[in-house]
Amino acid sequence: MNIGFGIDGGGTRSRLVLFEPGSLRVLHREEGGPTNPHSAGVEGAMDNLRKLLYEGCRALQVPVSGLACGCLGSAGLGRPGEQAVFLDFLQGLTKAPLHVCSDGEILLVGSTGSLSGYCLIAGTGSFALGRNQAGQVVRAGGLGHMLGDEGSASWIGWQAMRRALASTEHRDLATRMMTGLLAHYELSAPEDSIPLFHQHFDKAQVAASSPLVLAAAAENDPLALDILAQAARALFQLIESVVRQQPQEALHIALAGGLLERDNLLQKALLQQIAEAYPAARTAVARPQDAVKGACMLADALLNQPG
Repeated sequence: MNIGFGIDGGGTRSRLVLFEPGSLRVLHREEGGPTNPHSAGVEGAMDNLRKLLYEGCRALQVPVSGLACGCLGSAGLGRPGEQAVFLDFLQGLTKAPLHVCSDGEILLVGSTGSLSGYCLIAGTGSFALGRNQAGQVVRAGGLGHMLGDEGSASWIGWQAMRRALASTEHRDLATRMMTGLLAHYELSAPEDSIPLFHQHFDKAQVAASSPLVLAAAAENDPLALDILAQAARALFQLIESVVRQQPQEALHIALAGGLLERDNLLQKALLQQIAEAYPAARTAVARPQDAVKGACMLADALLNQPG
């Protein structure tokens, strides 16, 4: 029996699905440690990847070397050099056709249910991807908080503190967010934010303040509403960029990441902009299982390639 594999390689845990090629019927699910080289290190990620594959195959009593096809997608594998290292590693375990790619690519495919389309990811950072039927991938954003990440949770949190400080000096829109922001950062006064942001900047901590902005916007806080409006515009520009870079006849757009997978004002504003700009677009909000589903779809497609 032919068996393929798809792996969603996370920063804290990874998910493996062993499936039947053609039908994509799930035969076994397995979870293991992180296979993202940025969080686990290259050697640690490879060790966890090996364990994950061997444990999964042991459950079905099949050898790893006998797998028919496979795909690994991970946030740490967005660049060709990184992909080549892990492709070489996997080829040492099985001679099956393999595909190694970013987590954005497997999310795009799994969420849209298509091998081509676009995906916007907005969590701590932000970026967009486009993929055509030939497997060519284009990208926008993903430059980190110093150079980009517009519209992301960290950008929203940074804007909230920066503009709330200006508001206390009557240089920006009115807001009630300062009290909540001071509590979030465990500060006594607005000026205490100066050393915190200049000397001890913690991107994750800043991103974690974004729910405060979403909650304030839901209560019609003028500054919070304006920050979310700007975030929606910035995120739409990422989608616009990949659509321009790689025009496709059918527009399938997936929204993913912690900021966009929940029903909130930011998601609504972004969906409205997409609908106005691309009336024929089919938009889907990613679900947790979509990433590993996309990995399986990409693995299965390897068996249908000509030659």
